[in-house]
Amino acid sequence: MQLLWFKRDLRLHDHPALHSACMQGPVLPLYVIEPEYWQQPDTSQRQWAFIAESLLELDRDLRARGQGLLLQRGDMLSVLTHLHRRFAFTALHAHEETGNHWTWQRDKAVARWCCEHGVAFIEHRQFGVFRPLSNRDHWAAQWEALMAQPCLPAPARLETICRPAPLPADLPSHPYGQD
Repeated sequence: MQLLWFKRDLRLHDHPALHSACMQGPVLPLYVIEPEYWQQPDTSQRQWAFIAESLLELDRDLRARGQGLLLQRGDMLSVLTHLHRRFAFTALHAHEETGNHWTWQRDKAVARWCCEHGVAFIEHRQFGVFRPLSNRDHWAAQWEALMAQPCLPAPARLETICRPAPLPADLPSHPYGQD
């Protein structure tokens, strides 16, 4: 089973991580509300409102294909540990996130967790940021190659792995669940 970690790219079309996961087996889509992330100085209520609206649409689109979005709240490593016990996934797919220092440290911790648990962590490039890059000598050629790739279609169908409850139409107005 493949676990697909939605971070900021909350869509089904032209989503290389989703496409790759679907090619390797059944996919469980996941979004994690990380309270520590939402306490960072560069996050806002306006960002959360957009994310919440996008999650509702994403869940609807996923359910139409056979598998709803699994929404979890908490520390990413704790969530992964819990889900790995429950589903024994073999790979975690995600985009390389262009974020802040906190997200970079979290992603490195996730990579270590995956290594320690025998889970492949497959990060797909997105936009023009390439991690890790020791220098920018060949960045332009890499960017051109990435941008020249064809758009990927959304999956027509997803195998049902679990049946999470549909997301409530009135997700909390704060990512901590407070109103």
